[in-house]
Amino acid sequence: MSFAAYLQAVGACIARQDGPQLRDLVTIDSGAAQQAVMQARQGNPGWNPAHATSRLPEGWAEFFSSHCACLAALQDGSRVEAYEKAVAALHPFLKVFREDAGAWVVSPMHSVVHNLRSVAQMADHELRRAGQRPDKLGDCGDQLRKCFAVSLQAPGNKDKKLAALDIVNLSIKIYFRLNTLRLCKNLMRTVDSRQFAAFNAFPAAQRVTYKFYVGRLAVFDENYQEARASLEYALQHCHRAAQRNKALVLKYLVPVQLLLGHLPSPALVAAHQLHQYEPIIAAMRSGDVKLFNNTMDAQQFRFIQEGTYLLLEKLRYAVFRRLLRKVHAVHAKLEPEKRAQIPLAQFQAALAMQGLELDMDEVECIAANLIFRKYVKGYLSHKAKIMVVAKTDPFPPLDTAALAD
Repeated sequence: MSFAAYLQAVGACIARQDGPQLRDLVTIDSGAAQQAVMQARQGNPGWNPAHATSRLPEGWAEFFSSHCACLAALQDGSRVEAYEKAVAALHPFLKVFREDAGAWVVSPMHSVVHNLRSVAQMADHELRRAGQRPDKLGDCGDQLRKCFAVSLQAPGNKDKKLAALDIVNLSIKIYFRLNTLRLCKNLMRTVDSRQFAAFNAFPAAQRVTYKFYVGRLAVFDENYQEARASLEYALQHCHRAAQRNKALVLKYLVPVQLLLGHLPSPALVAAHQLHQYEPIIAAMRSGDVKLFNNTMDAQQFRFIQEGTYLLLEKLRYAVFRRLLRKVHAVHAKLEPEKRAQIPLAQFQAALAMQGLELDMDEVECIAANLIFRKYVKGYLSHKAKIMVVAKTDPFPPLDTAALAD
């Protein structure tokens, strides 16, 4: 496509207010746009897109001038310059977004903000290679806040608010990458407020992405009930063919479910290739502390990279609880009249059989933590070296345990 044909297509989209088509023409991944800019620059080293785009309507002309300059900088491998041009393109676009009365500008807004984030990541990569401080992604977060404010105001048409959730999702992705998670809270409070559009009005893909990140943030806050609700929403509303996305959600949902005492079926684990959790699940079923420890040691690097290590580490006490429950069952058969009084020496022996040679003080420490964290109802008799458990429901459901540190 020639540059003239590209601008003609852009002008036609603007004239008939064809948002989806314009969105495709604006994205930096558009083959038509890249080809048009490359062709216009061939044999013309002094090419200036401002001259060619001047026939477009006011606001759009300035936007496409900077947008094409951004594409040209990317073709030259100048990613930092490309980011500066992308920021320059943002300001006239926001002016158009404010002033146009139609909600059709929501579609191109999606491309504009995605372009900004993608180019910011490229620019930071270039800065790192040059030994300089990568600060463009952080600046991109600042720019997205301006976009969010404009979309939330929805000047001229309340349906413009439908641009907001995509901007929120991009901002949260940036905050996760930059480890500035505290900045997510304000955005999420706004999404839950009355001034935001009805949540179900947004596309399913955006709702799934948002709930996925809400769930992950709830894990960091140790709010596991909310984490489960949000991640289950994301899983249930995933497109049936989006197997990779489902596996990504389950990567965090499965550990949360395990913490709350819900063990996934072997069929679910196999269907989404979550084999890294199989020995953890087996350890929880059987109270196999040795298997749990060996798995955590062997998979430590993988779990850390996936961001689930600390979450899975919390399952250690659930495994201890299961083992103690088995000790309690055996003790109850041997001494039914003293079934509520578990000798700590028996628990110590069970741990030793699994390779954990612990002295009595260490065993008492584990038992005390099980009681303190509400995995077990009871109390310790330090003098008698026994754990006295409740006669009714001594091992309450895992979702009642105190999971927060």
